[in-house]
Amino acid sequence: MKNSYLLLFFLVGVFGYAQKNTGLKAGEERLDLNGNWKFNAIYGDGSNYNNIKAEEEDIVIDNTDKNQIEIKGDWVVSTVGERESRFYGASYLKHHFSSLQDDASVSYVPKLPASGYYEAFVRFPFAINLNTKINIHHTDGTDVQFFNQRTRCDEWLSLGIFTFEKDKRSAIEITSDIAGVGVSADAVLFRPVSNEKIAQANLEKKTIFLSDFDDSQWDNLKVPGHYGMINEFSNYTGKAWYRRTFETPAAWQTSPQKRIRLKFDGVCHIAKVYLNGAFVGTHQGGFTPFEIDVTENISLDNHNVLAVETDNNALVGATWNWGGIIRDVNLVRNNQVRIKHQYIHADPDLKTGTAGLHLKIKIENSGTTARTLTVSSQILNETKVKQFIQKVTVPANSMSEVVFTGELSSADVELWHFDNPHLYQIASTISENEKVVHELKDRFGIRKVTLTKDNLILNGEPVRLSGYNRVSDHRYWGSSEPPELIDQDVDLMKNAGANFMRIMHGTQNKKLIERCDEKGILLFEEVNVRDLDNAEFTAPEYPLIKSWIKGMVERDSNSPSIIGWSVGNELDDHYDYATMMMDYVRVLDPHRLVTCVSNTGGREDATRTTDPNSNVDIIMHNLYPFQGTPQEVISSIRNKWPNKPVFISEYGVKLNGITLDEDREENSTWNENFRGQNDFVIGTSLWTFNDYRSAYIGTNVEENRTWGIVNAWRQKRKFYSRLQKETSPVKGIDVVFHKRKATITIPIRARNDFPSFTMKDYQMVWEFINDEGEISVRQTQDLPVLFPEDGVWIGDIPITVKNKKAVAMHIALLSPNGYTRFKKNIDLKKPVAPKVTAIVGGKNSARVYFEEMAGAKEYFIQYQNLKGETVTTAKTISNYITVDSLPNSSVKADLIAVNGKGSESVMVNLTRSEQELPPVIWDAFIRDNRIVVGYSGELNDEAYTVRYGTSPLNLNQEITTYTKGMMTIPIKESGTYYLQIQKKDSNGLSNWSPVKKIN
Repeated sequence: MKNSYLLLFFLVGVFGYAQKNTGLKAGEERLDLNGNWKFNAIYGDGSNYNNIKAEEEDIVIDNTDKNQIEIKGDWVVSTVGERESRFYGASYLKHHFSSLQDDASVSYVPKLPASGYYEAFVRFPFAINLNTKINIHHTDGTDVQFFNQRTRCDEWLSLGIFTFEKDKRSAIEITSDIAGVGVSADAVLFRPVSNEKIAQANLEKKTIFLSDFDDSQWDNLKVPGHYGMINEFSNYTGKAWYRRTFETPAAWQTSPQKRIRLKFDGVCHIAKVYLNGAFVGTHQGGFTPFEIDVTENISLDNHNVLAVETDNNALVGATWNWGGIIRDVNLVRNNQVRIKHQYIHADPDLKTGTAGLHLKIKIENSGTTARTLTVSSQILNETKVKQFIQKVTVPANSMSEVVFTGELSSADVELWHFDNPHLYQIASTISENEKVVHELKDRFGIRKVTLTKDNLILNGEPVRLSGYNRVSDHRYWGSSEPPELIDQDVDLMKNAGANFMRIMHGTQNKKLIERCDEKGILLFEEVNVRDLDNAEFTAPEYPLIKSWIKGMVERDSNSPSIIGWSVGNELDDHYDYATMMMDYVRVLDPHRLVTCVSNTGGREDATRTTDPNSNVDIIMHNLYPFQGTPQEVISSIRNKWPNKPVFISEYGVKLNGITLDEDREENSTWNENFRGQNDFVIGTSLWTFNDYRSAYIGTNVEENRTWGIVNAWRQKRKFYSRLQKETSPVKGIDVVFHKRKATITIPIRARNDFPSFTMKDYQMVWEFINDEGEISVRQTQDLPVLFPEDGVWIGDIPITVKNKKAVAMHIALLSPNGYTRFKKNIDLKKPVAPKVTAIVGGKNSARVYFEEMAGAKEYFIQYQNLKGETVTTAKTISNYITVDSLPNSSVKADLIAVNGKGSESVMVNLTRSEQELPPVIWDAFIRDNRIVVGYSGELNDEAYTVRYGTSPLNLNQEITTYTKGMMTIPIKESGTYYLQIQKKDSNGLSNWSPVKKIN
């Protein structure tokens, strides 16, 4: 008997509103394969370095062990790790490979106590090489692996399990086949592995994909998701397996006219797919979709078993290598003839108001006979505004393309704009004998993007825009990014002024692109190419990269938010690659801009003949302090390429700490380089919107790189408020109160200021906030069109309601799609005194937790030291304050809430403890039958324990993990839970944190 699965059977029907992205298709059925899968890894196929500590039976060879290392070439002994990286023992070796003829190497040659199986590990401090070569010489030959020595420094990283013979030379050899890079060599570890474990692992490898394999003891893991949702796999690199059983819907009967395909939207990074015990396909590249025809392998009468081997060994750059099935999985059934892809380009005539249309419909026939079909494409804007019809004969086992051209009248044209992201729909069908056999729907927008040597022109207006690099990352969801996260992030970015972004390296989640279509953010999407020396890539044609680009462009080529493509990020020696690949993109999509993001254009050795900036449509430059002052770099680029506008695709500085109080005044200074000068710089994209997980050197203990205006849990920093003002098209909002009204003055940024654009259909919104933090009064007023040339807008707003309980007034400038362009907060009276919720002692310290109060801008603590001097802590926007170096075991202090009208305080008693302070809980929530806990960490932390339960008085369950920054706790039932956290370090156990309630 078949299970009841989500079945979407699409029939021809009445089309809905054009902005609604239904995805419905006639002649197609879809089975959703998301949800809980079984998950596990085979012993020896990967490793979580968090769990690897040297044990008594291990053989560790340090670089100082002269009897077990062989050094070739001029290696330097160093006792100081570069970039403050740590290392094993007292020293390590390093060497700079100056030429391809340099054959320097360090070989670790173990004196093994016995022949047999050993798992080999390597450990190193930072080196500049992204592809350090490691040769593993073992009994059965030589294996070659490549390691990025900028990441995972000072950890035991598994090379795999090999056979080594006691009396035969074995070695781990560290070298490089790339010139111009440094390599470090520190230590290796050999761990004996029993024959029984190997036998079990080998058996699993032969049977794990079979239908009758027993996976009942495996973990449950949500798809979309990633390895790190399970604590034991938090830092896992290697191969891991997913399995699930499903039955096809009863309506799916065997038919020679039907094809069934598995569709994966993203699997990181390599996928091998098995269905009912048979290998059906593979894919390399974690961010592009792929499909596999399984018509001959699927059972329509019995249950099916789908098994997927995933491999996240590919490490690129500073972002985390999230592994697993990170995006949607579907089983799709449709006809032998189908619309494979459709492309539409709408070109508006800004003088007449009309829009030219150019459509290309690709039709695939996978059958053995030719098919004569009627192709129909409708353009919908709530109702049908245009239709094209043509007959075509598609030969057997081939693809044909139908081209339509036409025009929309001015009455049917509404332009897409970041403030008015109006969407149309194209619905194409193929019919045979007047019966629709397949339908494909896409959304598109009508907008015109052109460039001059100085300007980006959107729909006829020169604009200067700002945005962010959003890293595809969340501390729990990783790069799997559910809709709730995407919606939250797009809203946060839009409210912080995001209108134009080089959004991130790698093909983005389709749902994110769709949200930018709907909400209005211009994008450059970029293929995930950050190092041409990556062992995956094959010069000079780079077929793998071309497949990634083709998948990205074909999937997203109808999205109006995307105005351009990038073929790589910060590449070296890339003139030929970039030129060739940009030409390839222009063939795929001739109507969008193309670039290659660079950080070298300002260098002296970058010239018009050596740098691909000569061939880009728009220069995108990543600008950082090490390159020189912003003006020096910008001037150098402009002098070489005076006829190309420049977009600063990355700029920023790593924050000093992890708290919500982090801010960067330098950002304001940098933006002054684009205000009233350097008009050819048409926009900027800050690195980054969000903190992101990383193993890159310099990352904090929680494994998050702190560059964001929000942290990894999407909590706003002070930096967010700064950027909200910096990226506004107005300079501020000034208010003068009168008896029954207020006069509002809004200075508007000029055309050569930054950012600048015309504001049409904007509103003024003002609210009064009571002492409970609630909105007591809210009013709005429509504004006239505000042009950059206007200079200033002055007007009055009525204030007719007296509200003595109001503690604050908020005035905001809102875009027509509801986003804040500037916000001014006016304090009307002192804040309410803070309410303390808990006080926890630490060694010579204490931490005060409190509720955030209405009207309070910041909080701080004051107390008297032994000299009678007043000590004041730094002001914070957080809901806790840590006081270090307490002068006595117990100190009376004042917790103070402050705003522009004054302050209110409450007395607190700070008491020290013999134990350390506990971690701070950043966030805690329940998703996917797991409690998710995010917490702070310190360098010498060894483990974290959470105790939890359904009553605050009975925390009767515990879980301990080595996982840094985040843990998950499986639960059987949802509901309300309570928890607290404790850490262990070399000094013992910390105190417990206050009990936190989560739902």
